[in-house]
Amino acid sequence: MLKVAIGQITPKTGEKEFNIQKMKELTLQAVESDAKLIVFPELALTGYNCGDRFFEVAETIPGPSTKIFEELAEQYQVHIIWGMPEKSIDGILYNSAAMVGPQGFIGKWRKHTLPGHATDLSGPGAFPDRRYFKAGEDLTVFQTSIGKIGILICYDIFYPELARALTLQGVDIIVGISGSPKFEKDIFESIVKVRAMENTVWFVYTNLVGKEDETEYWGGGFIVGPGEKDKKLPGSPMVCKAPYEGECITIGEVDVRKNQEIRPYFPVLRDLTTRMYEQLADIHRRLS
Repeated sequence: MLKVAIGQITPKTGEKEFNIQKMKELTLQAVESDAKLIVFPELALTGYNCGDRFFEVAETIPGPSTKIFEELAEQYQVHIIWGMPEKSIDGILYNSAAMVGPQGFIGKWRKHTLPGHATDLSGPGAFPDRRYFKAGEDLTVFQTSIGKIGILICYDIFYPELARALTLQGVDIIVGISGSPKFEKDIFESIVKVRAMENTVWFVYTNLVGKEDETEYWGGGFIVGPGEKDKKLPGSPMVCKAPYEGECITIGEVDVRKNQEIRPYFPVLRDLTTRMYEQLADIHRRLS
């Protein structure tokens, strides 16, 4: 069994040292509970509301903040995932997640899907992604000593194609991190469970919590299993649930063998065909 810690924080906008200290404190709490994988939300390093300051606070991955988490992971023999703005060449940023482990830097995921559907200039309906970030393209999975891990960032979770691409590469766990405001709570609580269900895979989800300027996040992360063999029910059980308020660590146990156990009884992956994807690609080309 793998103990996983969901860390939810209220970031201070643009204050990296302050936010790192919060994540350090929560990491130590997770270590005391013997957690081996600790996950923090989207843009936890800087907050979501940096505006043009994103160009000042973004870092390369690996870089200075990554080094801090590398040292923490080595000291306590844990794996840590967190969200941060990534600096590429001058003027190019990504909304990224970094992963480190006991042996150092493991890899990064760049958010593929950048929300731009809200019209609010500020407040809970404003998503700055398309103004500041370039979309990621690589469908990378990470082989680690605790299993094969895939990562999705916020709006990525809306796209079943991304979760399916990770699953078909053999991931044991999908980690989803978000900076989701309160009005999206019902959306994410539903789609995360569906992603676990349709892929018969473990899904670990964490979200920002509290108020950052005008934006109020709902926290509420959880871990949901691939399914229960005896009930022949995919997308269950929910092994832990973080509160909707307050910074904290929430611990759940993951048994990656459950992926294999449920799949013969709910064979969604067996029943896929390449032709489905070929037709989907053809249809999409005609639309675009």
